[in-house]
Amino acid sequence: MSSEAGSSEAKRVAGLDVARALAILGMVTVHFQLVMTDCTPQAQWARAMLGFLDGRPAATFMVLAGMSVAMLAGKAGRTPSAQRPIGSVLRRRGIFLLACGFINLMVWEGDILRIYGVCLLAIPSLLQVSSRALLGWGAGIVITFCIMIVFLDYGKNWDFREMHYRALCTPSGLVRSLFYDGFRSVFPWSALVVLGLWLGRMDWREDALAWRVLRWGVLLWAGSALLSIAFRAAFHGSVGPSLSHEDVIALFGLQSMPPLPLFLINATGVALITIGSCTILASRWAANYPVKALAAMGRMAFTWYVGHIIFGLGGVIVLDWLRTGPGEALCAALCFFAAAATFSMFWLRKFRNGPMESVLRWVG
Repeated sequence: MSSEAGSSEAKRVAGLDVARALAILGMVTVHFQLVMTDCTPQAQWARAMLGFLDGRPAATFMVLAGMSVAMLAGKAGRTPSAQRPIGSVLRRRGIFLLACGFINLMVWEGDILRIYGVCLLAIPSLLQVSSRALLGWGAGIVITFCIMIVFLDYGKNWDFREMHYRALCTPSGLVRSLFYDGFRSVFPWSALVVLGLWLGRMDWREDALAWRVLRWGVLLWAGSALLSIAFRAAFHGSVGPSLSHEDVIALFGLQSMPPLPLFLINATGVALITIGSCTILASRWAANYPVKALAAMGRMAFTWYVGHIIFGLGGVIVLDWLRTGPGEALCAALCFFAAAATFSMFWLRKFRNGPMESVLRWVG
């Protein structure tokens, strides 16, 4: 490896890679449960686990994506002669991820690559704005979604019983699912990427910052959970023709669909807890095998996002491991995760980047 490559690796924050790996673990666990139990795990513990994980791995990925872009932009600003203009890099990668997302959508309706693609196309215009303005942009995205949900029927194209979006084969359905009512959509999920841009401008080599982020994460997570309980209790007696029980759950629950402010605050809290705690732990035990394996897997997050769909879920379907119990689904997810983490560590001993990461760098 060249000295430049070695310097680049040294500047990586291992804790952020570990956080990516844990987000992959959450994502793999949810997806294996949904596919292997036909979206209906019967065990109470499995339903509770899915309820806790619902949307949280995606939120962590979104925040980390914004942080990565901010750090990439900061590095480009320090070494302009060695980099293409950062705006060009981000737009090329955005177009590539958008194309990958539409291809992925053919086999997996829960695709998030399209959201990353749109975000990377839009982010160059935000790189020069102040940190305070970034927070304003994030809040504006959430407010815009709240206005949209008042005037546009969120469930228009959904069969929630089968968790199937009915209109993906139509132009209007593709646009709506991308920007408004898909599994994960630009509004309001891109607000988490903007939050990541804000966080990524800070110095993550300082333990004090990780501790502050961890404390804020606990506050947001616990506070939003308590508010949800309080609001649902307060409106329980108001259930009637104008406000059904389902409406109360949708408005004040912590489920990811629709992704209303209480959910976004709760999911942000989980993301900050994950990022802060992983950064603290990785700074103390960076040389330990589990941390090295997780960090390697986090560096190959794009590869494993694609890989868990093709090899993980594809393998489940080929082997006909469908309609099994939640215990078997959890074991399969953990085995896949452990194998992927081990493979990642050995791969990165010989190659600088994962397969999909290499393609992304070649594109941009």
